[in-house]
Amino acid sequence: MMAAGALAGIRVVDMTNFVAGPYCTMLLADMDAEVIKVEAPPLGDPSRYREDDSGYSTGFAAVNRNKKSVLLDLKSAQGREALMRLLATADVIVVSLRPRSRRDLGISYEQLRERFPGLVYCSISGLGESGEATDRAAFDTTAQALSGILSLITSDFDKPVRITLFLADQLAGMYGCYGIMGALIARGRTGRGQFVGTSLLQASTAFATLNFFHCFAAERAKPKQGMAAADKSMTLRTAGFLFTGSDGKPFAIHVPPSPPKNWVAFTDALGRADLREDPRFLDKPGREKNYEALHGILAEEVKRHPRDHWLARLEEADVPCAPMYTLNEVFHDRLIKSLGLLAQTTSPSGETELTVRSGVNLSENDPRVRVRGPLAGEHTLELVRELGYTETEIAELEKSGAIQRQGGARKAR
Repeated sequence: MMAAGALAGIRVVDMTNFVAGPYCTMLLADMDAEVIKVEAPPLGDPSRYREDDSGYSTGFAAVNRNKKSVLLDLKSAQGREALMRLLATADVIVVSLRPRSRRDLGISYEQLRERFPGLVYCSISGLGESGEATDRAAFDTTAQALSGILSLITSDFDKPVRITLFLADQLAGMYGCYGIMGALIARGRTGRGQFVGTSLLQASTAFATLNFFHCFAAERAKPKQGMAAADKSMTLRTAGFLFTGSDGKPFAIHVPPSPPKNWVAFTDALGRADLREDPRFLDKPGREKNYEALHGILAEEVKRHPRDHWLARLEEADVPCAPMYTLNEVFHDRLIKSLGLLAQTTSPSGETELTVRSGVNLSENDPRVRVRGPLAGEHTLELVRELGYTETEIAELEKSGAIQRQGGARKAR
């Protein structure tokens, strides 16, 4: 019999949409927390319709597994009362509403902390909670830009850039999960909940701490050149190389600057020991200064043989290297398969869905993918019955629109 997850017995009320908040609560759900997604009737989370009108789009399903869903109209007094009953049973609430909207609904941290002193309250916002940040719209692309992360991905600003990774959103979700777990541990000591706050901007900026540390150090070392020089110093990762073999297949190499034997092994594997005598590349500072020239020389050398030839030589020389895969190639790799990251659920239509399980393992309480994402309101009746509503009261709630049973597909536009 499989052991319960690390967060078994923890109930989370998820009042978030789109990516960041749902990703956070999915991580908690993978650890066996009971996550109840509160959605607005009649359609629920707008991301249900990101790719189609089914109410169960891939964008929604990807970050909402292992959860339950209820449809509550929080604009009605009856809907808000049902939410209060639910919060009385909860350990955590996660919200992604702007502060004014939270206050209007009676679910700001200040409004809830006295009524539910043990509740851990997590807010995941776009730009933060203070000053002008609360009134500005923010999305993944703009948070990546503002935090500086986007400048590390591309420096050619006059060409179209494919920003296909929801990096800021998912980082905010991870930091939110990290904060919630810390707050739950602290509550075990004090008995009190607390406010946990993060944002797409804060998470993205904090995630780049290594890059910023180098940037600040460069600014101190070269005060006359200032931040522009510091930014430029971080544009290229001079220990990393991306090449394309004669077969057109790309691969990546990382050559740590120390000890020197790494440079020797690298140049030997590529058959260019002569580069060690080139005055431009004698030491790490020289190779950094002349990185583009070095890369150009080696890129031409590499085009003489296919990718697999070079990967075999580099691996034999113990030089870190890897093929650069597209997403549809990744899970065909033997090494990736050995990680056991693929999991599957069954879609509402009965089809098998593949997904990627949690990125962490626990020897006793391993995170699990148990069930698909819920349909909108799929668990409404189950939850309101658990909260003590009678069948007569449930009928009245449904008649008033305060609750709604399972929603359906949106009509085609």
